[in-house]
Amino acid sequence: MACVCGGARRGAPRLRDTWRAMSRENVELVEGLFGGAAGGDKQALLAALPEIIAQACDPEIEWVEDPERADGRIHRGHEGVRASFEEWLTGFEEYEFELEEVIDCGDDVLALGTEHGRGAASGAAVSSRNHAVLTFRDGRLLRYREFYDERAARQAVGLSD
Repeated sequence: MACVCGGARRGAPRLRDTWRAMSRENVELVEGLFGGAAGGDKQALLAALPEIIAQACDPEIEWVEDPERADGRIHRGHEGVRASFEEWLTGFEEYEFELEEVIDCGDDVLALGTEHGRGAASGAAVSSRNHAVLTFRDGRLLRYREFYDERAARQAVGLSD
């Protein structure tokens, strides 16, 4: 499935090819980023965060947590992204993200998945759907928008049900 996005005009194949290549690179970057949380090794993820963030994120990144989250905020910059991850992962003894679908929408990529964890305090197993719209500039993540509601995430990139 692909978004109906603006692209190059007819007669401009190089621009269209460049757009497609950059768009594909964005999808691959998203797959790699979420793949890092697939193994469930919370400590390894925390240790790798500074390098991952420096390589993948624009210095002006805006990290928008779902407003339905009790602790949801907007974080800015590399330190803000790191703080968001650390705060979130503190609540889990184990954490894993299962990426189920990635949809290329040009400068935006929609990631649909499920996060699984075991509470640090309770030991209870938890699982919830979590979706993100990731916006790129020059091959780096500029904006991350988290959604618990899949419909809202799809609408954010112009997809209908």
